Amino acid sequence: MIIGLGRFGSSVARTLHDLGYEVTAIDLDERNVEEASEYVALAAQGDGTDEELLRSLEVGRSEVGIVAQGRNLEANLISTRLLKKSGVRWVVAKSTSELHGELLSLIGADRVVFPERDEGNRLAHAIAVPSINDYISLSTTSGIAKFVAPDHFTGRTLSQLHDASDAKLSVLVIKRGNTLITSPSFGEVIQPGDELVVVGPDRDIEAFVELEILARDREQ
Repeated sequence: MIIGLGRFGSSVARTLHDLGYEVTAIDLDERNVEEASEYVALAAQGDGTDEELLRSLEVGRSEVGIVAQGRNLEANLISTRLLKKSGVRWVVAKSTSELHGELLSLIGADRVVFPERDEGNRLAHAIAVPSINDYISLSTTSGIAKFVAPDHFTGRTLSQLHDASDAKLSVLVIKRGNTLITSPSFGEVIQPGDELVVVGPDRDIEAFVELEILARDREQ
């Protein structure tokens, strides 16, 4: 469930859709709803502070709720509280300031995001490890990264890659053409062009992505 389909909310909705998740989204703007209807399971025009609307959409069945509107602080806080009250297990809320973020945490947000700051983290990781196509910060020392498997990954199992890098991370998804392999097994063999989505400590992500040892082995 995503409340708010501005630039941030629509970007999250599209990315989750591409990763194979079923997304329901709400926004007051009819144009935003029409655009989102092309890539989410359900796009509804309405007020994210309307408890009756949220109940009609059965938000309590959602594993994750994302409050993506940020300019209207009151609506942002109310939506966050309503999602938690409805029984959503994990609520992520967009914040515009440190004080706003503290308030969101106090009323139940499980994670507070600062899009402008997080964008800086994404850029920094892209510079540090150029092969990472996208990065989402989960904390000051960990995150989620997406990258195309380099040539020296091809033909190796995830188990072999883990052993070679000694990285303490999890591979969430492998995108192979139009097919999504979620929670792949350690025996999964990497194919040319595979895209991997991994989560873990930043240092382990970098070690796993770069894997210089395997690169040298492939060249010999």
